[in-house]
Amino acid sequence: MTDPITSSARFVLKESLGELRAAVEGVPAEALNWRPAGEETNSVAVLATHALHSTRSWLSVAVGGVELPERDRSAEFRAMEDDPGALLRLVDEMSEECRASLRDAGEVDWSATRKISALAWDSSVQEVPAAFAILHALEHLGQHVAHASLTRQLWEAR
Repeated sequence: MTDPITSSARFVLKESLGELRAAVEGVPAEALNWRPAGEETNSVAVLATHALHSTRSWLSVAVGGVELPERDRSAEFRAMEDDPGALLRLVDEMSEECRASLRDAGEVDWSATRKISALAWDSSVQEVPAAFAILHALEHLGQHVAHASLTRQLWEAR
């Protein structure tokens, strides 16, 4: 029998990744790096890059991945892309990696404690329950998908 948390997470992940792809698909090159309210806001390229890397990392933590994927969080926020096709390929490739982590997870003990990377939001926290990691991965992805969608809408309405 499929674990209801894992199967539910697969559904939410699929929906969110589809919405992220829709936010990126068809965006003109000049809009990819546009920051709606200046340098303190994030572009579609930054939001997509960061959301995907973060999701992949947190899903790995959640399902007990032996090695966390390599990640340079600060570089994610400096992401620049001039080729809409390249950004769409990144979305497609990393989305597949995220889906694969849940598809290949097997049985997950959601009460198990997992080590997290030093890139976490709070350097004093070094371990979290697997359940926290899956919830955080999906919640964080959803926030950034909404940001990317809104940024695209603002670009189109300017």
